[in-house]
Amino acid sequence: MGKKEESEEFTFPRPTKTTYKLLEFLRENAVSEYVYRVDIKQSELAKMLGITRQALSIKLKPFIKAGVLRTGRGFIEITEKGMMLLGYMTKPVYIMVRVDPENRLAVYDELRKLKYGKISRVSGDFDLIIEVDGAKASEVLNLLSRLPGIEETKTYFTLETLR
Repeated sequence: MGKKEESEEFTFPRPTKTTYKLLEFLRENAVSEYVYRVDIKQSELAKMLGITRQALSIKLKPFIKAGVLRTGRGFIEITEKGMMLLGYMTKPVYIMVRVDPENRLAVYDELRKLKYGKISRVSGDFDLIIEVDGAKASEVLNLLSRLPGIEETKTYFTLETLR
């Protein structure tokens, strides 16, 4: 399957009344969760680990049952529980960034290279809000400290998600 041209516009299917209700129900009842996904077949992973596919399945089973891992056709996910088990903070961290106007374009270009998180340009006292999971916050802050043109950052750690 070829890569879509940037000029192509994606169109959503028009939802029926029932599918709209379904989507709204799912959105309202969904639990926001950070998940780390690896696109790999279990047979490939077993080969990398030097064990059989069956042995891997036996090792994964208790972690899947405990909600630490999820698996599907061609992927394995580490859930928020799994990250906590490994000692990582998984709740979102919000980093507010003020950039010197003369350096904005260079800073924006550099930050676009980040492979994780969400970066939003905003109006107000800061120019950007970067949302990353807690495990990556230190890495992002280290990068920001080395970028010319960063005037100020403020970091907010999520204590609890209320909804």
